[in-house]
Amino acid sequence: MTWWLWLVLVLAALAVFAVLGVGLWRRGKALLAELQQLGAVAERLSQITGVEPPPPVVPGYLLAPGELSETRHRRERNLRARRLRRAERGAAAVARWQQLGLR
Repeated sequence: MTWWLWLVLVLAALAVFAVLGVGLWRRGKALLAELQQLGAVAERLSQITGVEPPPPVVPGYLLAPGELSETRHRRERNLRARRLRRAERGAAAVARWQQLGLR
Protein backbone atom coordinates (compact mmCIF):
# COMPACT_ATOMS: atom_id res chain seq x y z
CA MET A 1 0.00 0.00 0.00
CA THR A 2 2.90 2.40 0.59
CA TRP A 3 3.89 2.26 -3.06
CA TRP A 4 0.86 4.46 -3.83
CA LEU A 5 2.22 7.07 -1.46
CA TRP A 6 5.64 6.95 -3.09
CA LEU A 7 4.07 7.16 -6.54
CA VAL A 8 2.08 10.23 -5.54
CA LEU A 9 5.15 11.88 -4.02
CA VAL A 10 7.29 11.21 -7.10
CA LEU A 11 4.58 12.49 -9.44
CA ALA A 12 4.14 15.60 -7.27
CA ALA A 13 7.89 16.23 -7.35
CA LEU A 14 7.93 15.86 -11.14
CA ALA A 15 5.00 18.25 -11.42
CA VAL A 16 6.79 20.82 -9.25
CA PHE A 17 9.95 20.50 -11.34
CA ALA A 18 7.90 20.89 -14.53
CA VAL A 19 6.18 24.03 -13.23
CA LEU A 20 9.50 25.51 -12.09
CA GLY A 21 11.14 24.62 -15.40
CA VAL A 22 8.41 26.28 -17.45
CA GLY A 23 8.61 29.40 -15.29
CA LEU A 24 12.38 29.58 -15.62
CA TRP A 25 12.14 29.04 -19.38
CA ARG A 26 9.68 31.93 -19.75
CA ARG A 27 11.78 34.23 -17.58
CA GLY A 28 14.91 33.29 -19.51
CA LYS A 29 13.22 34.09 -22.83
CA ALA A 30 12.03 37.42 -21.43
CA LEU A 31 15.54 38.22 -20.19
CA LEU A 32 17.07 37.48 -23.60
CA ALA A 33 14.47 39.67 -25.29
CA GLU A 34 15.28 42.53 -22.89
CA LEU A 35 19.01 42.09 -23.52
CA GLN A 36 18.45 42.27 -27.28
CA GLN A 37 16.46 45.47 -26.85
CA LEU A 38 19.17 46.87 -24.61
CA GLY A 39 21.76 46.11 -27.27
CA ALA A 40 19.69 47.94 -29.87
CA VAL A 41 19.28 50.94 -27.56
CA ALA A 42 23.03 51.00 -26.84
CA GLU A 43 23.75 50.90 -30.56
CA ARG A 44 21.37 53.79 -31.25
CA LEU A 45 22.87 55.74 -28.35
CA SER A 46 26.39 55.26 -29.69
CA GLN A 47 25.22 56.49 -33.11
CA ILE A 48 23.66 59.59 -31.56
CA THR A 49 26.53 60.50 -29.25
CA GLY A 50 29.29 59.34 -31.55
CA VAL A 51 30.97 57.52 -28.68
CA GLU A 52 31.79 53.87 -29.10
CA PRO A 53 30.55 51.57 -26.35
CA PRO A 54 33.27 50.21 -24.09
CA PRO A 55 34.78 46.90 -25.11
CA PRO A 56 33.32 43.87 -23.39
CA VAL A 57 35.04 42.63 -20.27
CA VAL A 58 36.99 39.45 -20.94
CA PRO A 59 37.36 37.07 -18.00
CA GLY A 60 40.91 36.38 -16.91
CA TYR A 61 40.83 32.71 -17.80
CA LEU A 62 40.17 33.62 -21.46
CA LEU A 63 43.11 36.02 -21.77
CA ALA A 64 46.28 35.17 -23.61
CA PRO A 65 49.25 34.39 -21.34
CA GLY A 66 50.96 37.71 -22.10
CA GLU A 67 47.83 39.73 -21.38
CA LEU A 68 47.24 37.74 -18.23
CA SER A 69 50.73 38.44 -16.91
CA GLU A 70 50.34 42.15 -17.73
CA THR A 71 47.03 42.20 -15.86
CA ARG A 72 48.62 40.51 -12.86
CA HIS A 73 51.50 43.01 -12.83
CA ARG A 74 49.05 45.93 -13.07
CA ARG A 75 47.04 44.48 -10.17
CA GLU A 76 50.19 44.06 -8.06
CA ARG A 77 51.18 47.69 -8.77
CA ASN A 78 47.70 48.86 -7.77
CA LEU A 79 47.78 46.84 -4.56
CA ARG A 80 51.26 48.14 -3.72
CA ALA A 81 50.11 51.73 -4.30
CA ARG A 82 47.06 51.14 -2.09
CA ARG A 83 49.25 49.75 0.70
CA LEU A 84 51.51 52.83 0.48
CA ARG A 85 48.55 55.22 0.59
CA ARG A 86 47.12 53.36 3.59
CA ALA A 87 50.45 53.47 5.42
CA GLU A 88 50.72 57.21 4.71
CA ARG A 89 47.21 57.81 6.06
CA GLY A 90 48.09 55.81 9.18
CA ALA A 91 51.31 57.77 9.70
CA ALA A 92 49.42 61.05 9.27
CA ALA A 93 46.82 59.92 11.83
CA VAL A 94 49.53 58.97 14.34
CA ALA A 95 51.20 62.36 13.79
CA ARG A 96 47.89 64.14 14.47
CA TRP A 97 47.37 62.08 17.62
CA GLN A 98 50.86 62.94 18.83
CA GLN A 99 50.25 66.64 18.21
CA LEU A 100 47.12 66.42 20.33
CA GLY A 101 48.95 64.45 23.02
CA LEU A 102 46.78 61.39 22.61
CA ARG A 103 49.63 59.04 21.96
